[in-house]
Amino acid sequence: MENLLDIFNENVIKWYNFKKTENIIQIGKCENITEYLKTKFKNVIVLENFENFEIVSKYDYILIYEGQNKLDLVDQAIKYLNEEGILLLVGENPFGINNWSKYNIGGDTGVINLENHSEDNLNIIKIKNKIIQNGLKETNTFYIFPNYKYPEVIINENFKIGKSHIEKYTPKIEENEVKLFDEIKVLKNIIKNDSKMLDFFANSYLIEASKKELENKARYISFNNCRKDKYRLITIIKDEVVEKIPENEKAQEHIKNMLKNISDIKEQGIELLDYGQDGKIYSKLIKDYKTLDRIIYDKRDNLNEIAKILNDIKQILIKDSIQLENGLHMLKNAYWDMAPKNCFYIDGKYLFFDQEWKKENLSVEFIIYRSIINCYDLVRKINIDELLEKLNILQYKLEFEKTDEEIRNEIIDKNIFEEMNNKKYKAIDNLVNDNKIALIKIKQLEEDNMNKQKYIEGLENRNRFLEEENNKNQKKLSIRGIFKKKQ
Repeated sequence: MENLLDIFNENVIKWYNFKKTENIIQIGKCENITEYLKTKFKNVIVLENFENFEIVSKYDYILIYEGQNKLDLVDQAIKYLNEEGILLLVGENPFGINNWSKYNIGGDTGVINLENHSEDNLNIIKIKNKIIQNGLKETNTFYIFPNYKYPEVIINENFKIGKSHIEKYTPKIEENEVKLFDEIKVLKNIIKNDSKMLDFFANSYLIEASKKELENKARYISFNNCRKDKYRLITIIKDEVVEKIPENEKAQEHIKNMLKNISDIKEQGIELLDYGQDGKIYSKLIKDYKTLDRIIYDKRDNLNEIAKILNDIKQILIKDSIQLENGLHMLKNAYWDMAPKNCFYIDGKYLFFDQEWKKENLSVEFIIYRSIINCYDLVRKINIDELLEKLNILQYKLEFEKTDEEIRNEIIDKNIFEEMNNKKYKAIDNLVNDNKIALIKIKQLEEDNMNKQKYIEGLENRNRFLEEENNKNQKKLSIRGIFKKKQ
């Protein structure tokens, strides 16, 4: 049965800027990748190995797919590269955090693989050293999450990664596996301690290698896999700029709409980092500043401070609104993703970015509501209703929830989303919770049983009391009867 997520196989190289497009050898079969390469190269050769393959000419690129099983082919591959040729090695890291986080019932993956095959497993550093030993001295490593088959996030070894970058993917787990811990939470703590640990804990990798200096400027790549295809973009962070490109032909229209949004928002006097150039979307890369959602999270113990920031944003948005009788401020054209996660606060100014969306007739208050619920760390730490009350929008909560769901349904591919967020598996915390629930139910049953027992005992005591009373009454009647006879 075909996996719905197979359409994302090509993500592993779809972002890659191939400098030459004459010829490439693909080692390892993956039809989606082959079809993509055919759109880029004049000559694509697909092999399982180099057996009986004669060198007719040297090649610009050699891609070894599922490289964890084909490391013995690396030294042969190098012979087929031209002087400036590049080797791309894609594979799974057996020491990836996903393997540590799961236990396969009756299988040979996850922790079981680490227990049974410790001598066979090579980490990313050892694989990279093997490539260097074979003569390709220039290497560039990219860490892939959740894995190389369905990439959502690709991180270069030289990228200064933050917690928000690592949480933009959905961990992969199969139906028969038990999840031992929250993969992303643990990974965030690991990189907070030392980001270089991704060399060990990344789930998958793409290693770029050559004899010559590599010019790849991509540092961080993310995909919108769960969206409908017409809204899917690829975001590429480089050293000084963030670039957004369409993931497919249908998404070209979305880029055009974004360019229009950027122009219209700037005309309103709102400061944006986004700009258009050559039909693409760019943003200036802001370094050493937190996005506004992180600033708000740091103020989680002071809801008044958070409310003040959100009211500042409200005042920016409210200028072109019309106040309705119910108190809401309606926007004819609402850019509803003007949220703290898409904003910096620098030198007293709010600088927005990543403004993809526009919808007619939405209220400013709804945008403020979305600003809160999209501060994902914050909502787990505060009383949301209390903050909504401070902002005088609590009474609209149900209405806003419905509107947010409608917007979400317009953007999200339901089938892809459900496949990515497959909840058929068992997680340790679920098992623990199931056990707690079972124990609570047992306790409730025991308490119900005790209450019923007490009720029964009460009935029995009352029955004994009534019997005793009846016996007493019978005796009294007997005595009265004797007394009457004597008279």
